[in-house]
Amino acid sequence: MHPDDSRDELRRILRARRRALTGDERTLAQARLTRAIRSLHVYRRAKHVAVYFAVDGEADLSELIAATIRRGVSVYAPQLADDGLAFRALGASTALTTNRYGIPEPSDSAPIDARSLDLVLTPLVGFDRSGARLGMGKGYYDRTFEFLKSRRTWLRPKLLGVGFAFQEIPKLDFERWDIGLWGIVTDTDTIHSNSGITR
Repeated sequence: MHPDDSRDELRRILRARRRALTGDERTLAQARLTRAIRSLHVYRRAKHVAVYFAVDGEADLSELIAATIRRGVSVYAPQLADDGLAFRALGASTALTTNRYGIPEPSDSAPIDARSLDLVLTPLVGFDRSGARLGMGKGYYDRTFEFLKSRRTWLRPKLLGVGFAFQEIPKLDFERWDIGLWGIVTDTDTIHSNSGITR
């Protein structure tokens, strides 16, 4: 078996389960997620917060994004770049375009250096409690935050995975290129990965 086969199968299963949530299940889970994130000290203290636009059944952060902008916090969304992601300012009237994956992104607003972000709400397909993240397999977040591997302490940005409780996996193999999560928030739990930023 090719080493990527098990990850690809996990992605297929978890993405299908994510898309299969009923409207009521999704609404309830997302409301719980939003409350959990808003209650976190790291969120309340953050001045520069990166968010994402949900696709493929991901947890939708629309309500949280609007609330964060209203608070006067600087909010940023990812734009695809050759070497990873560029994070650009997001406001109530920011014009959005759609990238090749069908994901909205700001294209002409002011960018921020990823090192200057305080908190990055990070989409995921799967995760484990050590902070290992299973993404879509394109490596955009891993490349963008590769600089974290050279750090001994995790100051900023803090990568906070956002997903549903059923996306938890007992144990994910950590590949050498993977960047771990500082923590994970789901509709039922808040998990702090006590494993640092490197493996």
